[in-house]
Amino acid sequence: MRETLIIIILVFLTVYSCKKENEQFTIPDYKNWKQPVNAVLDTPISGHGESYRLIYANETAFKSKIIKEIDKSRVSMNEGSVIVKEVFEKREDVGYKIPGLFIMIKNSNDPDAINGWVYYMKKPGKDAVEVKWRMCVGCHEAANEKHPYFDGNKNGMFRDYLFTLIAK
Repeated sequence: MRETLIIIILVFLTVYSCKKENEQFTIPDYKNWKQPVNAVLDTPISGHGESYRLIYANETAFKSKIIKEIDKSRVSMNEGSVIVKEVFEKREDVGYKIPGLFIMIKNSNDPDAINGWVYYMKKPGKDAVEVKWRMCVGCHEAANEKHPYFDGNKNGMFRDYLFTLIAK
């Protein structure tokens, strides 16, 4: 029931169709989406450990804007933004094996959303599981502070819980 509701919301909010196939949560077109970081990420990070990651974001996410405020700038991702992170155990698996997926969906209206985001984890061959514990969001909160990942968020800009700046 919960998966079906999320899928209906995604169809409504994004230009990409999401569907339920064989009782599996799928985002079939995500590999055609743009990548906010055009590289295989291999820096060990909390929650993902020593893994190799590729990040994809739907067009809605890339249409988000930087909002200039008096004292600093901030990014608030558009409703319907979807971020998909492929995770591989070995670099040689990238592009050759089915990855694990970590999925973030900006849906402030979802009663399970934490700070506007709903998190999912999907292991190969398994159903997606909504992640309701604070581990994911606790780490992603750090994206809004200065941190060691990507450009380091030197200005401490609010980035709507993403470690990479994809808004222009």
